[in-house]
Amino acid sequence: MKPLGTVDTSFLLAEDRETPMHTGGLMLFSYPQGVHEAWLHETFSANDDPDAVQYPFNQKLAWPLRRLGLPHWVRDEHLDTHYHVRHSALPKPGRYREMFSLVSRLHSTRLHRDRPLWEAHIIEGVEDNRFALYMKTHHSMIDGVGAMRMLRACLSNDPNERNMPAPWNMPRPHKSNGARNPRGTVAAAAGAMGGVLKFAAAVRHRDKHGMIAPFQTPLTILNGRVTGSRRLVAQSWSLQRIKTVAKALDATVNDIVLAMSGGALRRYLIDHGALPEQPLTAMTPVSFRPADAEIEGNSFSVVFATLATELGDPLERLRAIQHSMGEAKRLLKGMNTADIGIFTTIVALPVLVPHLLRISGRTRPTFNVTVSNVPGPQEPLYWNGARLEGMYPLSIVTHGQALNITVTSCGESLDFGIVACRRSVPSAQRLIDHLDEALVELERKASLG
Repeated sequence: MKPLGTVDTSFLLAEDRETPMHTGGLMLFSYPQGVHEAWLHETFSANDDPDAVQYPFNQKLAWPLRRLGLPHWVRDEHLDTHYHVRHSALPKPGRYREMFSLVSRLHSTRLHRDRPLWEAHIIEGVEDNRFALYMKTHHSMIDGVGAMRMLRACLSNDPNERNMPAPWNMPRPHKSNGARNPRGTVAAAAGAMGGVLKFAAAVRHRDKHGMIAPFQTPLTILNGRVTGSRRLVAQSWSLQRIKTVAKALDATVNDIVLAMSGGALRRYLIDHGALPEQPLTAMTPVSFRPADAEIEGNSFSVVFATLATELGDPLERLRAIQHSMGEAKRLLKGMNTADIGIFTTIVALPVLVPHLLRISGRTRPTFNVTVSNVPGPQEPLYWNGARLEGMYPLSIVTHGQALNITVTSCGESLDFGIVACRRSVPSAQRLIDHLDEALVELERKASLG
């Protein structure tokens, strides 16, 4: 039995039909050479044994006192792998458009609370002799970095390796919960409160693009109520191309991702006659998960950064983003892991409370959009000889934040996964064109175009 933490529980309490609180990943593979037609079905069928499902995928929620108490994880003694692992096939010619459409529908449905909170969908018939695996897990169960580590662990650098288990059957260490040291908890609380006070002081005395706090953001068409219907649009860019721009402009890859997002959103809102005079702000999750930590649960903090969308010059926009992110990173750098955990709980309250009170999307937003960069593998990887060709992350949209941009590296590419509410963000596919236009602008500023 393992109790859920405060942040993990909040994802359960804030969930409703319109705002499913799961994240997902769409992995695209090329078939191994020379395999027969039934290879895919046979390979995944070898992972059908319920007793082989590993922690935390064999855990379900238990709610004491008829759900009046805090939930905890318990082993599901009646786990049905055929419920959790499902097969789909695209109609010919199996274009990416149809694949993204199918995954959009799959990402719109909630996970069943009385079963382990995950599903895996094997998708056949993808063009160019490929197949895909879409997997979703509830955010109370695992965060993005944990999910990436899980997926990396079940892949291999060796294209000839076989008999590899599926992600849900991959053995991983599970540590029991030790008793917390009261002195350590008190010290962490004191450290976190020091961070909160520094955060408040920085916000109070900030310049236009300095430290950002919740609610210091304009109301836009991206920040109303959402429906339960989702739209996935995705694209890959050369990682080396983005690294070259970053080096030329004395920036990081994450700086360029934020600048591309700011430039794309500026163009998108101008197209809809809805660009506000104030700059949009982004919530950017920052992982503080130790390398040897368990994968389940959430180990991240959040920073709020400007996207400088009111600036027409792409280089000025990049510098404003760097300044804003730099202040937030300096604040977190002065804390240890325990401090950051408590600090995150305190600072996240303005984000979580409107969702828990069901008033988000009806008031000023805490921020405009989530932009998240999750580190992924940068070397060629295989699963039972099938080469990983792409990894597109899918995250959460909620009332008040109808758009989420999540990015991860995969081999030589940087893969963007954009999830949006279909009604609130019309023509979301245009964001792909705008992202590329924003990157081209930065290349010109770097004299690379």
